[in-house]
Amino acid sequence: MKKYILSIFFVLIFIACQAPQKQDTKSSISNTKDYVKIHNQLREQHFQGHTLIGSDILEQDAQNYANYLAQTGKFTHDPNNLNHKYGENLYAFSRNAKPNLKSIIQRWYNEQQYYNYSSNQCKTSKICGHYTQIVWKSTQKVGCASAQYQKGRFKGGYVTVCKYYPYGNIVGKRPY
Repeated sequence: MKKYILSIFFVLIFIACQAPQKQDTKSSISNTKDYVKIHNQLREQHFQGHTLIGSDILEQDAQNYANYLAQTGKFTHDPNNLNHKYGENLYAFSRNAKPNLKSIIQRWYNEQQYYNYSSNQCKTSKICGHYTQIVWKSTQKVGCASAQYQKGRFKGGYVTVCKYYPYGNIVGKRPY
């Protein structure tokens, strides 16, 4: 009987060792977040050596604000950022599909066509501030997050928030 119990014990240990191990979900954001890589690939088209790193703090702040927007149905920049602690890009859509961050960041970047570097302004009645925030050379950190709208005109869709530190889009300064 002892031999039988001992055999079962060793079989259970063997099975436990072979079971898939739970992965650490708190791994380094700069190594696991595609949005950091996407931002840096786009920035490299303008300058070298000023890569962004992922920030857990900015990502959490972006998640908190995305959750707030999704729960309230609003789509507006964070009013708690009046003192410009960070830069912020927002994107919302009403489709009930998970956000594709690469596509969203690329849409922001595509505003490049509306930016005039020599005058340091957006072309008349066009938006280019998302683009300039992405490529703002002195920005060092980024954090992005999404949440699903619970109400409002985007109900069922998603909002994506990216936060940047230090902020860009400083009046009178060029992004790079």
